[in-house]
Amino acid sequence: MSDLIAQLAVFGIVNGFGYAIAALGLTIIFGVMRIVNFAHGEFYMLGAFVAATLIATTGVPYLVAIPLSSVVVGVIGIASERVFIAPLHNRSHLTLLLSTLAISMIFLNAAELIWGSAPRVITSPFEESLYVIGPVFLTGQRVFIVAVGIVVVVGLGLFLKYSTAGKIIRATAQNPEGAALIGVNIGLVRSMTFGFGCGLAALSGALLAPISMTYPVMGQALAIKAFAVTILGGLGSLPGAIIGGLTLGVVEAIAGGTLSTAYRDLFSYAAIIIVLLLRPQGLMGAAR
Repeated sequence: MSDLIAQLAVFGIVNGFGYAIAALGLTIIFGVMRIVNFAHGEFYMLGAFVAATLIATTGVPYLVAIPLSSVVVGVIGIASERVFIAPLHNRSHLTLLLSTLAISMIFLNAAELIWGSAPRVITSPFEESLYVIGPVFLTGQRVFIVAVGIVVVVGLGLFLKYSTAGKIIRATAQNPEGAALIGVNIGLVRSMTFGFGCGLAALSGALLAPISMTYPVMGQALAIKAFAVTILGGLGSLPGAIIGGLTLGVVEAIAGGTLSTAYRDLFSYAAIIIVLLLRPQGLMGAAR
């Protein structure tokens, strides 16, 4: 039984890194723009489809398709923010939320028209390798997901803390009026941040696609999990998104593997409810 728990926990950590990468994008967007991006799951889906299309049509290697898909979807995110969100910035939060919901519907239907509804498989060069550590075994793709997740987490932390662009993003998130007074182009920062967050969602999609299936509605389940991770970790908290993603991934895997996959989401969201009852601001959120 202990071997099974160890195996499930490791699988959960792998999935948790995928959730955390997507949730980091959602958290950054919320931190700067103060809106929840209801289209986040569709940008995750676009990342998987763009990577699959690049591999199938241009023959680029999987390792090249991953960053390319993230950049392409990030640019789509910037364009979406300029067209659908920026003109409504002075409107109510409900209006902004509905605009992201409109983006979600547009991209969901566009994906079905372009790629169809049949599931696709992305082949990864890492899938053929297998690593065994005691009672735990992992495919190369799962090891690769963890490695990329660690690089993204560390790289994002260094970028936000030390780079000029990162400092501008943090200043805008903390005090947009003050940032505007010292010459920061708030509109540009919001657009770039939205695109960056969408690019992270796309990166998560391209990473997880080889261990799942790629289809137009794949982002809907991920969006719910990303929202849950963000709430669990604390709205606007980047460390919270990481801890929340790993926690959700492990709880899901162990509950689904020891009981039934039908109860996986039940136990996951029960854990979230318990955390919110004991700590309403989330695991890493600041009390208000």
